[in-house]
Amino acid sequence: MSETCTDMGRIPTLHVVGDSIPQAHFRAMKAVWENGLAIRTEYDRKDASGAYIDPSSRDARVLIEVTDPFNEPRFPPISFCEIGTYIGEIMGIKDHLVVPMPILKEAIGGELSASQWPYTYHQRLVSHPDLDGSTVDQLALAVERVARTPYTRRGVATTSVPNLDPFLREDVPCLRELQIRCPEAADGTLMLNMNTMWRSRDLYKAWPDNVIGLTFLQRVLAQQVAEKAGRPVRAGSYADYSASLHIYGQDFGAVGGDQERGLRSFFETFDEECYLARSLTSEMAAEMLVVPQLEALLGDTLRTQWGFPPQAIELIQRLVADMRAGTCLP
Repeated sequence: MSETCTDMGRIPTLHVVGDSIPQAHFRAMKAVWENGLAIRTEYDRKDASGAYIDPSSRDARVLIEVTDPFNEPRFPPISFCEIGTYIGEIMGIKDHLVVPMPILKEAIGGELSASQWPYTYHQRLVSHPDLDGSTVDQLALAVERVARTPYTRRGVATTSVPNLDPFLREDVPCLRELQIRCPEAADGTLMLNMNTMWRSRDLYKAWPDNVIGLTFLQRVLAQQVAEKAGRPVRAGSYADYSASLHIYGQDFGAVGGDQERGLRSFFETFDEECYLARSLTSEMAAEMLVVPQLEALLGDTLRTQWGFPPQAIELIQRLVADMRAGTCLP
């Protein structure tokens, strides 16, 4: 950890590059663990007397580039969500859970129930709400603009609703902006590069799943631009910038290890070569995780629990079919 940053009260700024998602995640973990600033979070636990139980987090401003997010192996060996379900969520299967704007306005200063979602990332990107109830499909507009002018820098979409989000007690979106750009490769193919900007990010438990989900969306956007532009388009590099990329103090046992409790650290368990060796290829992840989790959503129990409308069921079925056919794999 940088004593200079601690002494000066300065959040360090780091730059990480990896050739694949697992490699970028390992290198980012090492960079933030070794160079991050010790700083408290609003989620640090306290005991009955008010004393902190958890150490301060490690935190930094970090730009991460994955030169080819579809390099294999693509799925890191650690995940803290049902990745198949999360991919579906990024693609829009849970947008129906977002409550209408009138209810959100009434909830300002109050709380929503567990079944009332203030947003999903996909909903904010394709059905961005205004207080008057109108919506904008920002991704469709970005695709149109990039298909017309591939080198444009204006293919952007935001999740922010500034006249609503700051007044809700629920957490505001971590993902703030998505940008697509399409430089031309030497063979004339357009390469859809994706950039995302984040206000806050859990590096250990959330970053890999976020990137896997968003790069599925990246491939879909590349296909849409190709259809609109009438020329070949492939998914290219992925980069994200986090204003706060952090490792929570409550995860230090897993990340840094604790000899008294016999916990091995992340870096004792893995070096970079081992981390890559334990990562999953897209085909392995589809067979073991993604397809079974998506198919489970179509079962009576989960279908009823989530109340999927017909369009969500159709989307899940299409994702499963594409996975089984290999059409959405690298």
